[in-house]
Amino acid sequence: MDPADVRWTTTEYSLQGYVSTFRNSFPNIIMITEGFLGKQEIDSVSSSTVIRVHSHYTQQRVVAETKAGRLFSLPTKLTRLKFLVAQESGSIKSLKLHMSLEDILSRYSLPVTVRSSLDLSFKQKGDQKSQDELLNELTLLDTYEESFILGHPINKGKIFTEEPTIIPMYMRELKLVVAEGFQNRDNATWRILCDLLTKQVIDQGNIANVTFQEIYMLDKKDISPQEPSYSTIEPIYIDISEVKAKDKTLLEDKEICNVYQMPPVVPPKPVIRNRSQNAVKTEILAANNFTSISNIPKDIHNLNVNQVCQCLRLLNMNQYVNAFEKAQVDGQLVYDLNPDTMKSCLGMDGLSVVKFLKFRDGWRPNV
Repeated sequence: MDPADVRWTTTEYSLQGYVSTFRNSFPNIIMITEGFLGKQEIDSVSSSTVIRVHSHYTQQRVVAETKAGRLFSLPTKLTRLKFLVAQESGSIKSLKLHMSLEDILSRYSLPVTVRSSLDLSFKQKGDQKSQDELLNELTLLDTYEESFILGHPINKGKIFTEEPTIIPMYMRELKLVVAEGFQNRDNATWRILCDLLTKQVIDQGNIANVTFQEIYMLDKKDISPQEPSYSTIEPIYIDISEVKAKDKTLLEDKEICNVYQMPPVVPPKPVIRNRSQNAVKTEILAANNFTSISNIPKDIHNLNVNQVCQCLRLLNMNQYVNAFEKAQVDGQLVYDLNPDTMKSCLGMDGLSVVKFLKFRDGWRPNV
């Protein structure tokens, strides 16, 4: 399908106007006429992008605040974390009942203070200067509805059913037009094309299993205290990791140092004696944190899981970190991955697969 052969609406719609006008006639096909450049790459949509819109999707989320005043947005149907609820006295140490957010909201009136059953840290995605921070107690403040349109991109006549596109309603500056048929008004062929796209989505799109489990931050300066409208705020995406006991101590010490402006303590480098060359290489690599793409060796067999995830971040592939961590992909396992496994098990798109395979073979982006 060439966009030049399509008859588009003469009216240019905002997202809200589009949903209000066409929500009862999904699926349909749209073309972005004015794109949206977000704070992060995940929130950017280019003009001329053509999308077969499947549906309008609404999700309930809860706003939570930390003691430090950070605001987070979490889906109420979050499945990967459980929480402990504070007693009336505010203590949560003696409680052992782990509950889902959905259960907590059904049993308690807001606000309510909770703590994750896991010790967690977070940092801003894609920001190399962002420092890990502890995610401790949260006070659940309010719930709200977040809306998206869900679809699949079409390029050069092909629909990419394995790469669902999610466009949130906070992209208010975005503009689009809607397909009405072919320029030559061949309605029969147009219906055949639309039916074919629908069949492909049903057979391959896996729409029923699309979930939105993302936890993100909200910027307080974007919120009006008089009338908070959280669904119109562009989020700040974060990477969340489980904190081990040793890492937790280091994070807590770092926070104290920040308060008193004390210099960081640099541990002495280990002395390595009477080791084989491979053993020495492995130990040195294990002690490394990669701060730039040039620090990463061409041979990554000896990297641990955390270092492989650092490589993903430096390659601007943050969205796959959780999948690699969960699958415990270290340097050895990287070389056993094939394109099908990377797509089906790790959720990587086609371009990311090509990029990561080239990186594995020694390529480094020229930045």
